[in-house]
Amino acid sequence: MDDIRSIVNTITRVALILTSVTLLVWAFLPAYREICTGFVIGVLIGLINIRYLAVKTIQITDYAAGQGKRRFSLGYVTRLCISLIGIMVAVRFEQVSLGATLVGIFLIPVLLVPISIIHSYRNNRR
Repeated sequence: MDDIRSIVNTITRVALILTSVTLLVWAFLPAYREICTGFVIGVLIGLINIRYLAVKTIQITDYAAGQGKRRFSLGYVTRLCISLIGIMVAVRFEQVSLGATLVGIFLIPVLLVPISIIHSYRNNRR
């Protein structure tokens, strides 16, 4: 459980750093505001999806250990709907880039793989 929480906390830090850098680009380079807005929305939605998946994973492991209730699911439909809300915002408003939103949504799960490998490597070294 602590591994999952530490990995999610690390991915949260990475997402917030990406968001901060993107907001600085948004502030100082007005030509890229559309792309930056879409990317920030996508990264935040990706982060929400990862954190939600982590909560569901912890619930399933608690149930498997005999400490939780029977009610569980991976919440795929919920995560899909959250992503669709971000995509609808990008399609609806001209100030938001759809491509950058999609990149932001998919970047966080992709970053999860190397971060998990680094955490695993550090834990095995100790």
